[in-house]
Amino acid sequence: MPDQFLFSLTIAGIYLLAGSVKGVFGIGLPTTSITLMTLFIAPLEAIAINLLPMFVTNGYQFYKAENHRRTLITYWPFALVLLFFLSIFSVVTAKLGNNVIGLLIAFSVISFAITNLFFMKLSIKAEHDRIWQFSLGGVAGILGGLTSLWGVPITIYLIIKQVKPRQFIDASGFLIFIGCIPLAIGYSTTGLLSPDILFPALAGTATGIIGFKVGEIFRPMLAPDLFQKLLLWLFLIMGLRMLYTSL
Repeated sequence: MPDQFLFSLTIAGIYLLAGSVKGVFGIGLPTTSITLMTLFIAPLEAIAINLLPMFVTNGYQFYKAENHRRTLITYWPFALVLLFFLSIFSVVTAKLGNNVIGLLIAFSVISFAITNLFFMKLSIKAEHDRIWQFSLGGVAGILGGLTSLWGVPITIYLIIKQVKPRQFIDASGFLIFIGCIPLAIGYSTTGLLSPDILFPALAGTATGIIGFKVGEIFRPMLAPDLFQKLLLWLFLIMGLRMLYTSL
């Protein structure tokens, strides 16, 4: 019992930090939490614990969106393809094993960091938007089904679409929130979700929401560009470490 309590307390601390990151930027909770959790637990256990905090915090983020209807109408192609591929690939995760999942998570974290640090500012023409949504929605579904990290393709799409910060937060919250549903079904059918993760997941959910609220408060006060760059360099270093240990 003390070990379980200490473990849940550690997870709670991780999600307090991860929620704060998400509160500031609108993204980064899964990347932060899974990257830190895989320092001391298996990747498969980390992505299982992450599901509930990710679902609740992004549901809350989408609940606070300025215009739900506009978000749904604008991003339904991305959401549709995302849900389809998440449903297929989420049932494969448990069969791949911790080493393969560790490699995929490392790739996702490194890609996330590089995308945000060095990605050139491209632009999407209005007539090509749906093609980009279908394409990156598929990539997000495959990557998300295997690692529960589908924020990288979402980030790439929203960056090159050059949306406003408020729209970025609303769209990313919506696309991550709805993706948790097929992911939960897939992970449940393969036995990835077990009663052992319930208390750590609940602890992470509670502190994730608290951290999110704290991040929202500090969002206008921080120098976001500097903070984001420091955080992304940290992600890059940790992702490379994870890649090294998984090989």
